[in-house]
Amino acid sequence: MKPVASGFATADEAEHAFYHAFASCDYKAMAAVWLDDKVVCIHPGSNAIYGYDAVMQSWSEILNNATVPDILFNVVNKSINENLAVHLVEEHIATEPGAEVVVLATNVYKRFEDGWLMIEHHASMIPAQSDKRTLQ
Repeated sequence: MKPVASGFATADEAEHAFYHAFASCDYKAMAAVWLDDKVVCIHPGSNAIYGYDAVMQSWSEILNNATVPDILFNVVNKSINENLAVHLVEEHIATEPGAEVVVLATNVYKRFEDGWLMIEHHASMIPAQSDKRTLQ
């Protein structure tokens, strides 16, 4: 069950909260970012995970067994209207010096009466040899 919390004032605030929760391996903070209803999450190399409880179980498994990562993120593109925001994000994740992976993620936020919450996260690894010019 989702902790009692309201949404965020903007989609950008929700995004910063998501990456702060991820970088600090804070399950409760991660749970507060997500809508507690019909959500979807795809981690790199995984199938789609549907529903709040299943998505939060996946994050619990990731965050509880993780070395606290260094995460830098760069929003590459945004599409937003009054109720929906879609962000394409380049994530740089390192769990030890010299062991960085680059992930592309699409994060989708929806505005509700109490604020913005995440409804979808789809992350995919970028091959090490990838031409980064395609991201700009």
